[in-house]
Amino acid sequence: MASAERTFDIATLAQEGGVSSRTIRYYGELGLLAAESRGPGGRRQYGADALERLRFITRLKKLGLSLGEIAELNKTFGSGATPAMLSHLDELLNTRLVEVAERIEDLHALQTDLQSYLDRIRVKSGQPSAPE
Repeated sequence: MASAERTFDIATLAQEGGVSSRTIRYYGELGLLAAESRGPGGRRQYGADALERLRFITRLKKLGLSLGEIAELNKTFGSGATPAMLSHLDELLNTRLVEVAERIEDLHALQTDLQSYLDRIRVKSGQPSAPE
């Protein structure tokens, strides 16, 4: 049965996914993204699933997950355990959310410290304090 599914060479997949060909190869080395077949001249051929997986990896990276964490999720999903993968993803994202909240608190404290220090410098130099 012939498949009507669109296939991509590495350059096209990279362009569609917004990454470099080198990134695609690296993800392949890590086992995150696999070519479905080899085309003329031995060029890797990827299906629509690879593009969706690439977009998923990119989203997770933007959310702050490491490639190691993504590989764990990929391994769980690859074994057919979608509910387990989603549960693990839930845990990872909740942990990341706590880390981000802590980072925001740290940044607010840093902002307050910077403003306070800047105000002291301005008072000592005779400059007016900046409005808040």
